[in-house]
This record gives sequence, structure tokens and C-alpha cells, in this order.
Amino acid sequence: MKYIQPFDPWKSSLCTCPPKYSLNPYTGCGHGCLYCYATSFIKNFYSPRPKKDFLKIVIKDLVKLPKNSLISLSNSSDPYQPLENLYEHTKKFLNFLLGTSYRVLIITKSDLILRDIKLLTKLRCAVSITITSKTLSKKLEPGAPGYKNRLKAVKILSEAGIPVSVRLDPIIPGLNEKEIFEILDEIVPYVKHITVSTYKARPDSLKRLINAFPEKKKLLEELYLEKGKRLSGAIYLPDKLRYKLIKPLYEKAKKYNLSFATCREALDKFKNPGKCDGSFLII
Repeated sequence: MKYIQPFDPWKSSLCTCPPKYSLNPYTGCGHGCLYCYATSFIKNFYSPRPKKDFLKIVIKDLVKLPKNSLISLSNSSDPYQPLENLYEHTKKFLNFLLGTSYRVLIITKSDLILRDIKLLTKLRCAVSITITSKTLSKKLEPGAPGYKNRLKAVKILSEAGIPVSVRLDPIIPGLNEKEIFEILDEIVPYVKHITVSTYKARPDSLKRLINAFPEKKKLLEELYLEKGKRLSGAIYLPDKLRYKLIKPLYEKAKKYNLSFATCREALDKFKNPGKCDGSFLII
């Protein structure tokens, strides 16, 4: 079984990412994010486990890729989740990339990435840090490092000369839309690009959110179950509401002279094809 796979092989019309490959060193994730979409298709997702014979199989996969290929690490789990402390699959993979032409985009919520900062400075890489909330992290993402840790990681990576972008993701109406503006103000000195995305509900993740925030049950059910629209296996907020949530962030980013993109929003005004994931920052 190959561990490095083409990203979005179905070529969804919602995806505006550049051509790239996807690699997840672990199956499942220990961050326990309530809004996670991957729990809907990966069995026992919250009981993460390392990939068997990881480096052996990955090395075989790599030699078959074209030179300068872009590898996204990771898309359905975090490469710096708690298991990385024990198995170091991510670190071993990055070490193997030294001296090669491959480009790597690292997407994480963890300041554990700072452990590998010297290694990252030697690679053709960019880092995307996902930040969802300043005050709700313990409920929304119980196993992930908190806001201050992630902000610290953004700052240190940037100061080390490593290209950093931030995913303000997902925006959940009634929960974190106000905090997103505060976060944007605080990350501006350290990033050149942000990616914004609204919460796309799936039955299991919506149930988890409602259980954690019962006071938001009526609002979430109304917006998603009554007024929402189904796209690509998920339930989207109505177009007008998504536009309303994203536009102020778009305008603020323009004032800060930041590159701006959205992820699978299908709103033409905010599309930035080929730049949505921040990989264009790789030198």
C-alpha cells in the first residue's frame, strides 16, 4: 500500500490547491478536535496509531515521484500530534528529505514542530499553523496545544526564516467568529498569507459540537440542518452567511497587505487558485 498519494485524486471543483501529494505519518489523530471531518471516514480516528513500516514504504514511494514534487504533511491527521513524541515518523521523514528536491508543506496545530526547527531551515518547506480559537481550545481541540503555544510557534518559525502561513479554520458561527479577528491582528507581524474556512458539518462532528455546546444547539441545527446546503459530502452554511463571515476578514487582510485565500468555499470573490494552501511561499 502506498503512503504517499495524490492529493484530491477526484479533482473536486471545490478544491483550488496546486498539484501535490499527501502523506499522513499516522492513522487517526490524538488532538480530538470536535469539528474534524476525517472521523466520518477513518475508523477509530480518535485512537491514533503509527503507519506500519512507515519509512520503508515512504522511501519506495518517494523515488517514484517527479522531481520538485510538493508533499503535503498532513491532511487527515496532524504530523506533530502526541504520537510523534514517541515514534518520530515526521522527523524521520523530514531527515530523509535532506538533499533532495522535494518540497514539503507542513500543516499542524502543535508547537512540537519547534523541535525540528533546525531541520526545517535546511529544507524546501513552508509551515501552515491552524488556529481556531483563543479561549475555546480546551473544548474544541482537547488534545491540541493551546492558542499561546501556537502563536509562539508562528513567531519562532517566522523569526527563523521559515515561511509561515496561518489557517483561521474553521469559523463556527456563534462560537469563534469574533475571536478570529483578534487572532488575525496578532499574527500579522509574522505571516504573509492566511487561509480562511468555515465549518463544514458532518453528522458526527455536528453532534459532538452540540454535545459540547448545548446552548448553541438551536442555532447550529437551524443553520446547518434547516438552512444548510449539501456539497461534496458535507453540510455547508448558506452562501450568504459564509460570504458575510468571510468578507470582513478578507477586507482586513487586504489592509494588512496579506495574501488571502479560502478553502473549499465555492465563493468566487475569495478564490485564490494555486495559493490557497500557502505552499507558494516555499522558496
